[in-house]
Amino acid sequence: MRIELNHIGKKYNDNWIFEDLNIQFESGNIYPIIGNNGSGKSTLLQIISGYVTPNEGNISYIQNDIIPIENWYKHLSIAAPYLDLFEEFTIDESINLHIKLKKLELSKESILSEIELTKHRGKTLKQLSSGMRQRVKLALAIYSETSVILLDEPCSNLDVKWTNWYNEALAKTLENRIVIICSNSQSAELKLANKEAFDLSSITPSH
Repeated sequence: MRIELNHIGKKYNDNWIFEDLNIQFESGNIYPIIGNNGSGKSTLLQIISGYVTPNEGNISYIQNDIIPIENWYKHLSIAAPYLDLFEEFTIDESINLHIKLKKLELSKESILSEIELTKHRGKTLKQLSSGMRQRVKLALAIYSETSVILLDEPCSNLDVKWTNWYNEALAKTLENRIVIICSNSQSAELKLANKEAFDLSSITPSH
């Protein structure tokens, strides 16, 4: 799998967030995207995911052949603060819905056990703490059978124990995958990164 960003630019109203970004991502690597708040990390991740359209440039998704944009969602999983699960669903229902869209590398029972939420499986997501919800979101993203994992501030709301779990779980699923992590330079979130960080704070739009 390869993702190629060619001369990507994004603006809101008349304000350019970034422009002329040329980046290539390849399988087997973890890529950090860092930068100050407002530098465009989340926007860039959403552009890579296909949820947001850039104002300039184009993206190519390549796996043997070019993947049509309408099929791109099948190849990626994502966990981000702005993409939440249905709060009215129980944990059980949330996992069941996810399985209808994407296969998981582990069984539902194994995932519930691993994130220590088996006894809470009947609770709705709005009844859970923010840390519990984050564990569900990360587990579904990491254990999906996808070629690409996109993570935005993955350790938000996690204590030391679950931050360690996040790194251990991610390390087990890296082979032949692209992992892109947006972070405010938190070392715990980027512990496994094997590529130099792309710092959006250093990008100054010329428009």
